Amino acid sequence: MPMLKSQRQFGFTLTELMIALVLGSFLVAGVVGVYVSNIRTGQVQQRLMSSQQSSQIGFQLLSRDAMHAGFSGCANMITQRVVNVLNPPLAWWAIWTAGIRGHEQGAVPQFAGAGIVPLAGADGVQLMYGRGTSASIVSHNVVGNPPMVINQNVAGIVANDIVLACDSKMAVIFQVTAIAGNNISHAVGAGAPGNASLNFGFGANGVNFPQSLASDAGTVMPLETVGWFVGTNSDGNSLYRVALVAGQMRTEEILPGVDNLQIQYLSRGAANYVNATAVADWEQVVALRATLTLSNDAKMPVAAGLRTFTQVINLRNH
Repeated sequence: MPMLKSQRQFGFTLTELMIALVLGSFLVAGVVGVYVSNIRTGQVQQRLMSSQQSSQIGFQLLSRDAMHAGFSGCANMITQRVVNVLNPPLAWWAIWTAGIRGHEQGAVPQFAGAGIVPLAGADGVQLMYGRGTSASIVSHNVVGNPPMVINQNVAGIVANDIVLACDSKMAVIFQVTAIAGNNISHAVGAGAPGNASLNFGFGANGVNFPQSLASDAGTVMPLETVGWFVGTNSDGNSLYRVALVAGQMRTEEILPGVDNLQIQYLSRGAANYVNATAVADWEQVVALRATLTLSNDAKMPVAAGLRTFTQVINLRNH
């Protein structure tokens, strides 16, 4: 019987093993790279979604103020017929310019006082309107005691409130010095800033005089004055809204992590939006375009174009 050759079994050589390990390492590295890239992409997308939601919240609040800008309660009142009897010098929040006034970068006032400094290079805007539900004027005698009687205090007017009252011919900004039930007082020399006079009447020659508001069409409501701007604080830059409440300014941080705010304005009959310095008449402004740029994250950088959001807001009362 013939002898069978012994069958020897050979394993992998060291070289083959090393090649296999190298190829396997490349494969694992590729899989890990794809995994890490997917995680990073998901994080970036999550951040973009969060940025979009944050910007939408800011735009919604800004839109609410802008769409009400210029509302006096008695149709659209031109600036020349809005009398202001507050004591001078008038603060920024007391100057009525058709209910809207833009401030270009480098010229934004100290909306929030000395505490929060406007960010250099960012724009700001001031918006004014009658807030809430107006109260009808039952009677008004500018030199009477009490001078004004309203039907009901549905607007929640309190002492020291700065209010906007109007009839079909004029509007007046004054401070409520006392309120008892439906009786409103606006004495001279009380409160801060206080009323300088009782010259509610609009003089054709530019000289105002004491005149009572008509009860058949007269209304009164709190004056809402707000300022929107980007301010610098200890944690960085944020979008702020300051509002006039009972004669005092209150500051709200609307959106942290903001690099810039640019606002342009469209006037009636114009084809293009322009900067605030190019607006000739704020009465003619019918829309604004706000562009908000959120801050970048050094650990998760996103292109500026993906952090920049724009909103066009139409003014209802212009």
